[in-house]
Amino acid sequence: MSQPLVLPDTPDAASYKDVWTFTEYVEGELFQTSFEAIAAARKIASMTNMRVGTVIVGYKIPQEVIDSLIWRGADYVIVVDNLELERYNPLTYASVLAGVARERKPWAFVFVADDIGRDVAPRVAYRLKTGLATDCIDYEMGEIYQGVVGQTFKNVLAQVRPDFASRIAKIFTPRHRPQISSMRPGYFKPLPEDRSRKGEVVRVQWKVAEEELKRFQILEVSRLPDEEGVELLTADFVIGLGLGVVRRTKGEPDPKLALDLAMKINELLSSRLKVKTAIGASRALVWAEIRGLKDFITPGRQIGQTGKTISPKVYVAAGISGAIQHKVGIIRSKKIVAINTDPNAPIKDMATYMINEDLYDALPKLYESLKRRLE
Repeated sequence: MSQPLVLPDTPDAASYKDVWTFTEYVEGELFQTSFEAIAAARKIASMTNMRVGTVIVGYKIPQEVIDSLIWRGADYVIVVDNLELERYNPLTYASVLAGVARERKPWAFVFVADDIGRDVAPRVAYRLKTGLATDCIDYEMGEIYQGVVGQTFKNVLAQVRPDFASRIAKIFTPRHRPQISSMRPGYFKPLPEDRSRKGEVVRVQWKVAEEELKRFQILEVSRLPDEEGVELLTADFVIGLGLGVVRRTKGEPDPKLALDLAMKINELLSSRLKVKTAIGASRALVWAEIRGLKDFITPGRQIGQTGKTISPKVYVAAGISGAIQHKVGIIRSKKIVAINTDPNAPIKDMATYMINEDLYDALPKLYESLKRRLE
């Protein structure tokens, strides 16, 4: 029987310190999710008594962008400013990030689990010969027994992520540094801007390898139209529709009517209270591609583990049973109102209020009640 492959421990792992993030600044645009990563890093730093640093890569990065990272929680900003880094190139960016980390030795390194983060984080982890925990939703400190080396490690970063087989999984990287993870957007609220915060700016000169520039070339840059359902990420009030729209206790179901009822409630709240509203859907409803809905209920409006993570003040789940994959996407909602004919639907475990009723009856009542209150 062959022995398992055991990579050697990171040399001098005890000398690694601080929690870093990667700030995404592409084509002159600072990605707002980078502030969420800093908030996640601050949580880790508070548990380890470490500082928060962030690395930003680009060309002619405005000072105000750099300052904004400090105002939102970074203790220092590492700036790598180079003409050859003006546009995102996974090879050059990975080389820079791995090189700077190799020199300065961060204890943990947090990326955002978006298109860029999912592309570059594995490349950085590979170059640094360390682990990568993807799509994390929280961070804790814990201990783990690693049978391969027969040793218990204490005060190790537990990188918490959703798992299909259970509620959550905790990923540990006990013997290698830095501990690299990608964080799902929507789980950490950006810290309030504080322009009185002071921090250090460290400018690093970096020579980009000619080979990396040749192996990956950008031929054209175009901006895609805004994704459908993007308003879900910032909405204060969200209605989520599920497969309950195809079932009705009295009469024939009318999915288009269910959507119209949801839109009517949102229009009332947005016009009277000036709050941001949005409509989303469960994965099951999106995949069902129901006639009359498929032009609006698109993959961009899917809420859940493989969709969007939302954090509204109020979330109304209408006809959604509450599978674990959906719960992952709504866990940061302040209040959850569940409308379901099944009083034992899994959504009840998370619901602030449970309405045991057909959504075709409950939504009109909700509209009339809100209208009276607002008048």
